[in-house]
Amino acid sequence: MSGAWLTEIWRFVGFLVVALLAGIASGYIGIALFFALAGYLVWHMVNLYRLERWLRDSRRFNPPDAEGIWSEVFHHYYRLQKRTRARKRRLAALVREFRESTAAVPDGAVVVGRSWEILWFNNAAGRLLSLRAPQDVGQRIANLVRNPAFVQYIVAGDFADSITVPAPKEPGRMLSLHLVPYGSFQHLLLVRDVTRLHRLEQLRKDFVANASHELRTPLTVISGYLDTLLDDEAIRADLGHPLGEMRAQAERMRAIIDDLLSLSRLEQE
Repeated sequence: MSGAWLTEIWRFVGFLVVALLAGIASGYIGIALFFALAGYLVWHMVNLYRLERWLRDSRRFNPPDAEGIWSEVFHHYYRLQKRTRARKRRLAALVREFRESTAAVPDGAVVVGRSWEILWFNNAAGRLLSLRAPQDVGQRIANLVRNPAFVQYIVAGDFADSITVPAPKEPGRMLSLHLVPYGSFQHLLLVRDVTRLHRLEQLRKDFVANASHELRTPLTVISGYLDTLLDDEAIRADLGHPLGEMRAQAERMRAIIDDLLSLSRLEQE
């Protein structure tokens, strides 16, 4: 038992002894004890009211002055309040640093809850997905990113790979979306602008298809002339071996072009 409680017990005993002596002297022991206990109860009620008013008034940080056990109660709560405020300051500093770091990241980040509602997003995600704060916080992500491929991506639940979809309000911009599960049924949606990569890939595909078609025509002409020369007995006698090598290389180039065209058709499909 702490010293404060021992002091309070002795205080209570002292009240009773004084009341008992006063009752014996006056001949009204019961009335004296009643007023002593009533006064002791009123003292506790006053301190309880002061505690409640101090807790209600958030502007006051220092505890009010008190005596006895109430002094210890105020002191213990004051220390708890100091630790809580220090913890809040550290947490606020961490949140501020996290927001500053995520704001500097060029890629978007969206924290999605259990029901696929938006809990938080950084500036890049707001710009890429056309999200507004705080209006869109709490909205379901599928209601704001209305793309069938993205909805199917969520329903399938296989988030090993990312998907590429057009931006919600900018069809010319392509976005890579990747959901990363974490925590208790929460997900982090990573958003990256891949418009440049998508255009380069499309240019590559178009170049391969066009170049294959363009090379096939002159190669057909060259192969035709080589066949004509090889069919000429006079020329084949003198240049048969070189013409045969040229014909073999032409066939090899034709096979490569056919492979490129097949690859182009598969990519388009």
